[in-house]
Amino acid sequence: MTDNRGVPGHSSRRSSVHQHHRGNIDFSRWHFDIDDVLNPFLPPPPWHWLPRPVSHFFGYRGDQPPKTIGNLVIAFWALIGVFCGVLLISEVSLHIPEFQNHHAPIIVGSFGAAAVLEFCAIESPFAQPRNAVISQLLASVIGVTISKLFALTPSAHSKPEIAGSLSCAITTMAMVLTNTVHPPAGATALLAATELQEVGWFLIPVILLGCSLMLTVALLLNNIQRRFPVYWWTPHPLVKPPKPQLQDVEKAPKIKQGSDSGSSDFEFSEPMQVVIRQGRVYVPDNLWLDADEKEVLERIGERMQQ
Repeated sequence: MTDNRGVPGHSSRRSSVHQHHRGNIDFSRWHFDIDDVLNPFLPPPPWHWLPRPVSHFFGYRGDQPPKTIGNLVIAFWALIGVFCGVLLISEVSLHIPEFQNHHAPIIVGSFGAAAVLEFCAIESPFAQPRNAVISQLLASVIGVTISKLFALTPSAHSKPEIAGSLSCAITTMAMVLTNTVHPPAGATALLAATELQEVGWFLIPVILLGCSLMLTVALLLNNIQRRFPVYWWTPHPLVKPPKPQLQDVEKAPKIKQGSDSGSSDFEFSEPMQVVIRQGRVYVPDNLWLDADEKEVLERIGERMQQ
C-alpha cells in the first residue's frame, strides 16, 4: 500500500479538485417555483358555470378579446374606485368596536398604495387577488411576529428600526418564494413592527377585512368598462391536459373473427395506428404497406429529425 500523505503536493492537489467540483455548482441558477408544486392539485376556476352577468364581475370574459380603453376612462374609474375603496374600509373600521378596543387605525396606510394598484394598474400581476390578499396576510403575520419577538428583550424593543427593516425584508423574501409580490405588503410589515405594536395579533383580521372590502369594490367597479382580475391564481391554465391515448405500437393490435358463421371478416378490438416519431416509424403487423407507402412514411420520420 502506498501512503499518499507523505507525497509533497498531494493534499494541495486534492484540495484543488474539491474546489473545482464546488466551483461547478452555480447557485445563481437555482430556482424554486411554488406553482409547480401547488397547481397540479388546484381545480380550474368555476366562473364559466355561473350565469354570464355574474361571472362577468369575476373577470370572466370567455373568448372575448380584451377591449382597448383610453387613459381618460382609466383615470375616471381610478378616481371613483380609489375613493370608494378607501372610504369603505375607513367607514367599516370606524363602526367596529373591537377595532377601537385594540387601538386599530382607521385604515392601515398600505391600503392607499394597494388602492392605486387595484383601481389603476389592474392588469399588473401585483394587483391580482392572489398577490393582493396572500401578500398582506404574510406581511401582517411576519410583522406582528417580529414585533412580539423584539418585545421580549428590552434592548431589542428599543430599536424598532431594526424590527421594521427585518420584517420588511423577510416579507419580501416570502412574497418572492410564493409568487405573491405586492409592494404595499412591504409597508404593512414595516408598520406592523414599528407603529402598530399595540394592535398586536388583531392586526391580522384588520388587514384581511380591508383586503376583502377593497377586492369587493374592485370587482364591482373595474368590471363595468374594464376587466378585473386578469386571473385569480395564475396566468397559466389550471386545466390538466388529457393524457394521450396511444396504444403500444410495438405490438400488433388484437384481432378476433367476426362471427360464428365462418365469415372471413376480422373485427379489431382496438383501432390500428401508424405512429411516426423522430427517425422511426411504427406500423402494426397486420397492416400491409407497399414500398411507396413505406418510403413516404420514412421520409416524414426523417424530416422530423431535422
